[in-house]
Amino acid sequence: MPLEFADTHCHLDQLGDSALEEAAGVGVTTVVAVAQEAGSMRAVLELARRFPGRVLPGLGIHPCTVTERGLDALTVDLALLAEHAPEAAVIGETGLDHKWATNAEQQAEQMHVLECHFDIAERHAKPVNLHSRRCLRQTLEHAITFHRETGLAAQMHWFTESTKLVHICNDEGIFVSAGPAILTNDQAAAVAGEIAADLLLLESDAPVPVGGVPGHPRRVREVAEKLARLRGVSLETLAEQLGRNLRRYLGPQGATDYGRAARPQRSVR
Repeated sequence: MPLEFADTHCHLDQLGDSALEEAAGVGVTTVVAVAQEAGSMRAVLELARRFPGRVLPGLGIHPCTVTERGLDALTVDLALLAEHAPEAAVIGETGLDHKWATNAEQQAEQMHVLECHFDIAERHAKPVNLHSRRCLRQTLEHAITFHRETGLAAQMHWFTESTKLVHICNDEGIFVSAGPAILTNDQAAAVAGEIAADLLLLESDAPVPVGGVPGHPRRVREVAEKLARLRGVSLETLAEQLGRNLRRYLGPQGATDYGRAARPQRSVR
């Protein structure tokens, strides 16, 4: 049986439909399509309707969107998130970003919107997908609180910068996704090697380029191959573990959607 992998953080709405077929060609058969604002939330919901089981919608407002537009301009986005949260597999992309939020007011606005995401995720029993640029520890602390208080899963996206913080994730049961950075960055690869086997997920963050290579969900296969070598396990063993992890991360409802994924079609239009 061919090996199958999942891309748990991809901006699929920014790619063409052919990306799904190309990814499936190397075994990346499931994509969690994360959103950043109202327009992309609508787009990923439509993708999920068109490709049931193959595209799992992540609904959220990116922290950079919060700072770029300001809290007062996000009424429609927050209303859309609240309305369609039952359809989401994941709440996100959300989180904090102190590269963009450089003063106390901006950081408070990002935190307010993150708390809205946590509230919605708890109300609908959904996992969260978290961004944490230049505020890794702060965002992780909020993820831990959310997980402890709700029992729901939290995923730290692009979080292979600190072995110490990954060890905290391991202790607290927080999922961490490894992406294409490990293919060119030895430190990121070493950190990824420390992620607990039962908390490891994979991502592409496509279309963000990494190492001069355009982002694409098919790169998840390369990430899996690198991690298998780092961990001294077969690719088959790793694929089985990753599948179990994704089902636990998604929870009962999301895992059902993932489990009914159709085999890739010969042509995606």
